[in-house]
Amino acid sequence: MEILKTKEQASIKGEYQFVKLSPKLQDSKIEKEVLPRLRIALRNEDISALEKMQKEGIIESIEKKTNIIPTVGRSVFARRLAGDTTYTGEINYGALGSGTTAFTNASTQLNTEVFRKLASDSSFDDNIAYVDWFIASGDVANATYEEFGAFIDGGAGANSGQAFSLLITGGWVKTGSIFISAKYTIN
Repeated sequence: MEILKTKEQASIKGEYQFVKLSPKLQDSKIEKEVLPRLRIALRNEDISALEKMQKEGIIESIEKKTNIIPTVGRSVFARRLAGDTTYTGEINYGALGSGTTAFTNASTQLNTEVFRKLASDSSFDDNIAYVDWFIASGDVANATYEEFGAFIDGGAGANSGQAFSLLITGGWVKTGSIFISAKYTIN
């Protein structure tokens, strides 16, 4: 019996953009004025708008990273497609950590979770889902965070929920408010 071969295989790709915002900005101004502009610019990949925000002193830096979608996260997706409603499939929490051990398909949580927060916004456009987190200056200590994870059906407690995506950041330095924007493309 010959095994059927396909030319294309489905995949889920996760990308994160870490935006370090100016520590001079007040969190209330960021939430009301900056985040709407920033979301649009990132989602449209509008380089000129991002450069303008950098010249205005709003953005200090942007880093883009690709993450791993471990088996546990892909499993939730497969279960939902098959009608299993054990999990909602909604990414609701993001978490920062201090661990540096590389993630594998078998990973189920961050190495050393330090802080987690509910997503501040989510939307989709065709086969792309966007999930964002705004971490205000006073939410967690200024530090270097080595890992980030997005969790399905997470709770406020560390290591809760199903890990949908895990990322070794390479050292995201928080010195004020930060914005993390995730883009999940399903091909």
